[in-house]
Amino acid sequence: MTDARISKLKKLFELSLTLSGDPMEIFQHAARLIGELLEVKIVCLSEIQGEQLNFLAVYKDGDIYINAGSCFLALTPCATVEETKDIRVYDRVQERFPNATFLQDHNAVAYCGFPSLDNCGKVVAVTCLLDDKPHDFSNEDQELLLIIGQRIGMEIERRHNLEEKERVSEILRLNEDRLYQATRVSGTGVFEQNYCNDSIYCSPELRTHFGWDANELVTTQAFAASIHSGDRERVIEAIQHAQNPSGNGLLDIDYRISRQDGEVRWLATRSQTFFESDGDVYRAVRTVGAVRDTTDKKLAEQEQRIFATAFQTQEGIIVTDANQIIVRVNQAFTNITGYSPEEAIGKKPSILKSGHHDSSFYRTMHETLHREGYWQGEILDRHRDGHIYPKWLTITAVKDSDDKTTHYVANFSDITERKRAEEHIYYLANFDPLTGLPNRAQLNDHLKYALSLAKRSNGHLALMFLDLDHFKDINDSLGHSVGDILLIELANRLRMALREEDTVTRLGGDEFILLLPGIDATGAAHVAQKLLDAIAESYRIEHYDLTLTASIGIALYPEDGRDLETLSKSADTAMYLAKQEGRQCYRFFTPGMQARSARNLRLVNALRHALEQEQLQVYYQPQVSMRDGIIIGAEALLRWQHPELGMVSPAEFIPVAEGSGLILPIGEWVLRCAMRQAKAWMDEGLGPLIMAVNLSAVQFRHPDLPELVTRILDEEGLPPEYLELELTEGVA
Repeated sequence: MTDARISKLKKLFELSLTLSGDPMEIFQHAARLIGELLEVKIVCLSEIQGEQLNFLAVYKDGDIYINAGSCFLALTPCATVEETKDIRVYDRVQERFPNATFLQDHNAVAYCGFPSLDNCGKVVAVTCLLDDKPHDFSNEDQELLLIIGQRIGMEIERRHNLEEKERVSEILRLNEDRLYQATRVSGTGVFEQNYCNDSIYCSPELRTHFGWDANELVTTQAFAASIHSGDRERVIEAIQHAQNPSGNGLLDIDYRISRQDGEVRWLATRSQTFFESDGDVYRAVRTVGAVRDTTDKKLAEQEQRIFATAFQTQEGIIVTDANQIIVRVNQAFTNITGYSPEEAIGKKPSILKSGHHDSSFYRTMHETLHREGYWQGEILDRHRDGHIYPKWLTITAVKDSDDKTTHYVANFSDITERKRAEEHIYYLANFDPLTGLPNRAQLNDHLKYALSLAKRSNGHLALMFLDLDHFKDINDSLGHSVGDILLIELANRLRMALREEDTVTRLGGDEFILLLPGIDATGAAHVAQKLLDAIAESYRIEHYDLTLTASIGIALYPEDGRDLETLSKSADTAMYLAKQEGRQCYRFFTPGMQARSARNLRLVNALRHALEQEQLQVYYQPQVSMRDGIIIGAEALLRWQHPELGMVSPAEFIPVAEGSGLILPIGEWVLRCAMRQAKAWMDEGLGPLIMAVNLSAVQFRHPDLPELVTRILDEEGLPPEYLELELTEGVA
């Protein structure tokens, strides 16, 4: 083997051992190696790209040039190399390829070109050797060049791979950047969990969602602890199902978290778990997922559900646009107005106008709505069938972020029943439900007004207290239904007997108050007698013919009082006197009555304690036979000895006892004392004697009187034939 060949082989071996991260360095080294080994003037290592030859590395006169230009492949001898995929050698090359300008530029005479193929056998590069004088390219040289061509082909393919890798890497980088920007802008958090090394990657957005610090270690336990207690079991079960190789590894779930700052947020997680097999066993190796904060969406959905629920309320709802065109109504609207949604939508709410409000009413409504964004009040509307009904209406303006009104929402309810209830309540508060007469509250208002007029004009008025005589007897004997009918008829008679400006009021039971403005004493007396006559006329109630009488007390303004309280007391005092003086009459208040009234009040208070303080005594007046002068009996007489008032006459205190109801316990005490004394006399051998006891009208009318007398007779052991009950004149 010649020294020259050994030298060439060494350099070729050096080329095969050349390692570089950059294929361009290999191309430069190969061009220089070829030029120096074969002692040619120019070596041009070119890559075929379409119809072009791109000069990657050019060796010329000992210098190396990279990316030195390009030319059309078809015009060069290199085209024959590509076509034959083999080495080509030409002498007088310019004559054979006269249009190849680069041959002329270098005054080429000799040409040798060899191909470089890729793994698929495609020519990807042609390296040509040029010299300005004839050159003998031996078989050995050509064999060497083909070997170098293989290395060039390998580097061309490696260069393509590196470029493709860089291109793919750039695409991936761009995609990752786009994904990062998209997730950052959208607020989407990203995570990756590796089950092989038990590591979890969390993007900054994900940490923000959960409220985790940037340096905080994230574990599956930390994630589980962050899930809201109400959702934790459901979420963990779904995750375990997604990690089960029997499924598709997909997880799509909404849930709540409780952050460390106490805030509750809604998150939506979508993830994919990847599996790998170990023989017949599959196991989860990693999970990649995205997490979005859906709190605002959930709140919006909740508000939508609330709105939908509220839209089904019993209140009517109208939604209009900014031009007050109806765009939506609810079922309650139809129920209240009678208009279907099809009839209302597209119209204005003015289809409901009743015609009972003038233009100023609606102008004020719209001005308030425009100024304050809100109006409410009572309004009359017309139902589709034509009837008018009251409703309570609330209108609210809906505005956008620019404070521009976009819609109006009106809520309304039919208040017909409420108005009726209010009227009924007002009636009950101001009128007697049985007779329809004004009650005490109405009387107070009327009297205040009448007094103010009388004071301004130095006028008069009369206030009358009217109390029916023995009306309780009718209720007790005939029943309350008859008594109620009788009161209604009486009320009608009182109305008929009075003027329109007069007021007759029922206080309750059988008591009435009458207010007569502009009436003096003469006029009052005339009216009182007229009332007594009207009351005294017989009544036909059911199948009963009944009669009534009344006692009337009269107080005059300004003589008997200048205010409601004083006039009322004066009229009541005068009515009490009329009762005492025989009933079925009227009496005017006099100053002396006030003293009598005060004494009566003192007597009532003292009489309440007379029994327990043993101030009452029973005296017995003998009853003697006119024929033989023998005592045949005694009459029990009640006396009252008061420590301060002295001996009080029965004529004074008995009416007081009757009026206050104290006559019942006092009368029972008298009966018991008289019977006990009669029995004692009989036991002493004095007798037989008849014990006479007087009963008041109040005692006589009490339904328990027979039972009371029988019980005391039994308890005291007195035979009934020795008791005589005498009825006072007031009973007859």
